[in-house]
Amino acid sequence: GSLTGFQNFLKDSLTIIKATAESGESYPWYFYIFVVCAMGSAFGGLLFLTGCMKVYDATFSSAMFVGSFVISASIMSAVHYETFQHLVGIENWILYPTGLIILMIGVDLLVKATSEQEIEFDTARTELVSGSNSDSNSSTGDHITRSLLNNSNTTVQENSVERESNE
Repeated sequence: GSLTGFQNFLKDSLTIIKATAESGESYPWYFYIFVVCAMGSAFGGLLFLTGCMKVYDATFSSAMFVGSFVISASIMSAVHYETFQHLVGIENWILYPTGLIILMIGVDLLVKATSEQEIEFDTARTELVSGSNSDSNSSTGDHITRSLLNNSNTTVQENSVERESNE
């Protein structure tokens, strides 16, 4: 997300296109560098997101991606475009940072919830492997849980083998 947040290259490229269309001049030499950097930051960020989603939960990955994207884009706009110079009125000085704080609280809640689910899942898997749920009087729910855990464990093993063969 942080890599994708550097979209100043895209905005600057569009500004150059608009300025050259009005003046009739050709594109300056650095225009093409901006376009390549804009594409590189966008596609690079998506590649990192895709890689993260292969390893971690999608909720965790997308929350971290969006949070880091917004924060890095906000920092970049503050530095590059002097965003804070254009905030008019006390309500904008209060609402802009408040919005960023609320966003980060939401990301934190999603990440913590995802982490807690993974801990519970890992605990259930450990109990299954150690045999603590293997008595003959187990209920249908335990059987279904064991079946799901076995299937997910098989999927994890298959994904690991698949990744190793791709490398």
